[in-house]
Amino acid sequence: MDAIRERAERAERTREEEARRRVAEERLRIARDLHDVVAHHIALVNVQAGVAAHVMDKRPDQAKEALSHVRDASRSALNELRATVGLLRQTGDPEAPTEPAPGLARLDDLVETFRHAGLPVEVTCGDSAADLPAGVDLAAYRIIQEALTNVQKHAGTGAKAEVSVIRVGPNVEVTILDDGGGEKKEKSGESDGGGHGLLGMRERVSALNGRCTAGPRYGGGFRVHAILPVTAKPVSPAEGGTA
Repeated sequence: MDAIRERAERAERTREEEARRRVAEERLRIARDLHDVVAHHIALVNVQAGVAAHVMDKRPDQAKEALSHVRDASRSALNELRATVGLLRQTGDPEAPTEPAPGLARLDDLVETFRHAGLPVEVTCGDSAADLPAGVDLAAYRIIQEALTNVQKHAGTGAKAEVSVIRVGPNVEVTILDDGGGEKKEKSGESDGGGHGLLGMRERVSALNGRCTAGPRYGGGFRVHAILPVTAKPVSPAEGGTA
């Protein structure tokens, strides 16, 4: 009887530990998404608001266009925040999120927001990068979003960016390059926020058993490169760690 009771208690402890682990993983994932959504859209709002203030008196039409982009970015931010925070609701609660998580199918729309903010972006996306598992698709999208947000904030005036998503064997490789020469505190992990954007990229990739590197390019600019296994099983934060 004692042995049976001990096995039952051990099984119960295992279930509780697994439940706690899953809750911790979900909190971490939601925290990453919230950071990426807020950082991206607020950076765009800041740029467009600055443009509007600069040209308000002399070029009201351009100011009106910039304010329109501010409105669009704000609306997108609110929609994504509602969808992300909605994941915290219990099953059966009202107003559960109905929109799918963003992925590479929305890459053109994402890139267009940066172009509207004055950042030229070229995109190369192979057909083989389509129909990815949901976790890989979301990670690729968020990595591109965060990397381009960093370019927008830190690469300096006149910078250009290139985005590449290609299938290489069992992996999808995501590369974001810029030719900027501006301050890159966020990219080096020394921003006021502690480099959470870059840390979040690495955590996303590690959770998929992938690899992520980021650093200055020879001759100027910055490079972010992520290798995402398409068929890899996700690992917990304790198992994956950070790159």
